[in-house]
Amino acid sequence: MKPSCCSEIPAEALETIGGKGGLEGLLAALPDDMSIVRVRTFHHACADVYRIKILELLRVQPLCACIIRETLGITKSKLSYHLKILQEAGMISGTAKGTWIVYGLTESGEFCSSMNAKVVEGSGNGGRNG
Repeated sequence: MKPSCCSEIPAEALETIGGKGGLEGLLAALPDDMSIVRVRTFHHACADVYRIKILELLRVQPLCACIIRETLGITKSKLSYHLKILQEAGMISGTAKGTWIVYGLTESGEFCSSMNAKVVEGSGNGGRNG
């Protein structure tokens, strides 16, 4: 007999998740809301052209903001905005060196950058064309 909560789900479909604890088991497998927010923040930080370029520059070596800004040809305020998002996502960190800050990749930033490289190489496309 089907549980009353699942009246819209065919019995055959419910059987496929029976070994996983049913709907309750699937819900229990989901990360908590705070973890979901962290994942969303991570993906948001990885999903902008300038932020991807910043990560790729920092993959080469740690750089000060003035070199990043000049390389990308963007304003100080735009760079500051993107650096803030990357820092809040835990992808980059800054270290004071005299009167400026040198930014470098964190472990999360290295992970995102390595995933980007796999996509560029063609191995991150689900097996198509690569």
